Amino acid sequence: MTGTENLVRHCPKCGSVRVRGSRCRGPLEALIASLGGEICRCHDCCARKAWFGVSPMPIGNRDPEGSPWVGIAILGSGGALLVLVVWMIARFAVRPS
Repeated sequence: MTGTENLVRHCPKCGSVRVRGSRCRGPLEALIASLGGEICRCHDCCARKAWFGVSPMPIGNRDPEGSPWVGIAILGSGGALLVLVVWMIARFAVRPS
């Protein structure tokens, strides 16, 4: 037992403790889950978050009051990170002579 099984999570949006595990929706959430994130949904306000330990990360944009730029910013930063990693591998890879 690692201690996270008994962790009571509070929804960062509404403060509810009715935050439960949720199924992955799509390949992005499956990737987040494979990296150790736990996909959860608040049963009071329906907000979905990926939790890494005690830190929530918003996923999707199902909130009609939320900004549509949040999802774009998350995908854009992930794409920029991927490009940086590929560039570093190509730039610093040891090539056989």
